[in-house]
Amino acid sequence: MTRQATKDSSELLDNALPGKGKWSRFTPSLVAGLVSGTLVVTFDISLGALIFNHGLGQYLSKGIGIFLISSVVVGVLVSLLSSYKPVIAAPQEDAAVILASMASAIATGIAQKDPAASPFPTIVAAIAITSVVAGGFFLLLGILRLGILVRFIPYPVAGGFIAGAGWLLCQGSISVMSGQASALEDLPRVMQDPDALKRVLPGILFGVLLLLLLRRFSSLLLLPILLAGSIAVFYIAIHLAGLNVQEVLASGWLLGPFPTHSLWPPIGPSDLADVNWSVLFGSAGNMAAVMVMAATTVLLSASGVELATEQEIDLDRELRATGVANIITGFFGGVVGYLSLTESSMSYKAGSNSRLSGLVAASISGLVLIVGADAILYFPRPVLGGLIAYLGFHFLINTLYEGWFRLRRIEYFVIVLILFVVAVRGFLLGIAVGLGVSFILFALSYSRIEVVRNAISGVHLRSNVARSDGEEMTLMGRAKLLYVLQLQGYIFFGTAYNLLTSAQQRIQGDDDDDDKVRYLLLDFRHVNGIDSSAIASFLRLRRLAKSNGVKLILTEVRTEIRNHLERGEVVTGEQDDVCRIYPDLDRGLEACENEIISDAPPSMLPPPMLFYDLQDVFNGREDMLRFLGYLERVEAPEGYNLFRQGDISKDLYLIESGELTAWLEIDGKKVKRLRTMGPGSVVGESGLYMGEKRSATVTASRHATLYRLSEEALRRMTAESPELAAAFHHFVVTLLARRIVHSTGPVKSLFN
Repeated sequence: MTRQATKDSSELLDNALPGKGKWSRFTPSLVAGLVSGTLVVTFDISLGALIFNHGLGQYLSKGIGIFLISSVVVGVLVSLLSSYKPVIAAPQEDAAVILASMASAIATGIAQKDPAASPFPTIVAAIAITSVVAGGFFLLLGILRLGILVRFIPYPVAGGFIAGAGWLLCQGSISVMSGQASALEDLPRVMQDPDALKRVLPGILFGVLLLLLLRRFSSLLLLPILLAGSIAVFYIAIHLAGLNVQEVLASGWLLGPFPTHSLWPPIGPSDLADVNWSVLFGSAGNMAAVMVMAATTVLLSASGVELATEQEIDLDRELRATGVANIITGFFGGVVGYLSLTESSMSYKAGSNSRLSGLVAASISGLVLIVGADAILYFPRPVLGGLIAYLGFHFLINTLYEGWFRLRRIEYFVIVLILFVVAVRGFLLGIAVGLGVSFILFALSYSRIEVVRNAISGVHLRSNVARSDGEEMTLMGRAKLLYVLQLQGYIFFGTAYNLLTSAQQRIQGDDDDDDKVRYLLLDFRHVNGIDSSAIASFLRLRRLAKSNGVKLILTEVRTEIRNHLERGEVVTGEQDDVCRIYPDLDRGLEACENEIISDAPPSMLPPPMLFYDLQDVFNGREDMLRFLGYLERVEAPEGYNLFRQGDISKDLYLIESGELTAWLEIDGKKVKRLRTMGPGSVVGESGLYMGEKRSATVTASRHATLYRLSEEALRRMTAESPELAAAFHHFVVTLLARRIVHSTGPVKSLFN
């Protein structure tokens, strides 16, 4: 989206500067600045002619002066403030296209109100205000460090903008060469005018020649040579035709004559009284377009320089530097300007690594500004028009031709649509249409992304609560009552509808299915946000759950998402009997499991008794009592820490009653529950068998009665009653195996 006047050349010094080793280290910067400055001046003249042509031709010299002063101010300040030393900054053609449209609209508006009034003061004021406002916008983005926002611009919109700018540049080139209006409806008339056609065709051919040569060859000096050669050919043709310069000047083939010798200032303080502010502020849309487009181009250009030079550039600093430069140039009546991708890259390739190149380039514009209109008086219009046409051709080739091979057809359609609307109805409407279509396509594409990250039955996913054998049997038999949907991404109306459909299938199931879902758990851990448009789908899900006797369990819901759900009355409070929220998936699973167990028939719930289980382990009551003789009874009140993470302890505990919870601690704070254990469970076996530091803190979440087996007691039991020790070891191994199966169930379910 920046000027592509020529291609980079890594062999510039080898080809153009023999004996470069004898030159001082400033020579590459000086040469790069001189070449870039020549190109900048040429483009300033071309872009000035692009804006101030046809009905505004009498202001052309002042218009070119506006671009030249902008190149001086922006070039110097950006060079001094940029994070990239060999930067070249100047007004760019993409902003000039919109400014041309704005100038034309202002001229038309003033002519309708007062045909005798000059539109020039209003146009200059509009250009200056645009620069100040755009500079303030750049500065604000840089201060807030929002340079990364460029990554979120849909490429089809950027491509459509480039294509639209290319079309308008082509139109502008015809207007510059013919001196007539060149809107879409005017083109047939211009093409049927033999005199206009005679002026336009040479420039079009020159633009095509530039396109072919600059796409084929890479050299920093190629474009200046082509420009100089084209001017020479023009004057040779005049001489061969037997015409003198004054005749050609009078016939309109050259930029001059100008009504005034001075190029700057464009207006004086007294001219401010002639500014038509109502017409000016009617161009606020164009000003906003320049502001947004220029910010985008600055960031894209800086990113392009990073790639071309393999140097890191601070995007936010570039925004701040460009912002300051444009605020100041606005007070000089200048146009928006910013980093040029092509010239900045060429400056680096030429061997420049200092700010001198940018300062030299700006000084060339300053020199022309001082010399005045005589420096540009005899510049041929076909050369300027051809240069502008080349820019337009280049943009169109990059987007329409190359885009056909790179882009999906729907993205290519968006680019063509924007181009068509720009050509028929104008630039602003084209961009607005492109954004609207891109948003619709994005919504459709995103809605096809599966909002359900994982769908897991309660058979395969359990809480970190250790259950007794009876409770395990109950959960295994009734686990299908619970179904978990782990959600992901950003939920809006499209993805929320998919979620509703998926949940409806789970809830309603088959009419003769005794294991219909009764608990639907929605895990929001991976949900980034939720749109207000999705609330309607969640309300339908709530009504569906209530009518089918299903409880909705929501887990790990962010505060902003919870506020959305509460405002939409999806969740009605702590006593909600349909929809409840839990802090994490583990807590939500535990709540569902507790209700499933409590609602189970009594026959499915054998009492969790430690001694009852141990009789099976030791083949009878007598051996169990012998085993208990090696244990120490411990009473742990609620809140008591049995041991802490990092402690060294060599014992384990069997739980007779109560409840223990294992926590992971970070910085001394309990941050995640690892497991909750009830009667019949064993805790601390790794400390006994491996002698390692405790990996978690274990706390009595309810008053617990425990039996402690120390390392010394285990050694004594092994020596005195090896058959008891073997039975106990088998018991622990079986318990650990069950835990492994329990923990791998959710993992396996992810691949089903």
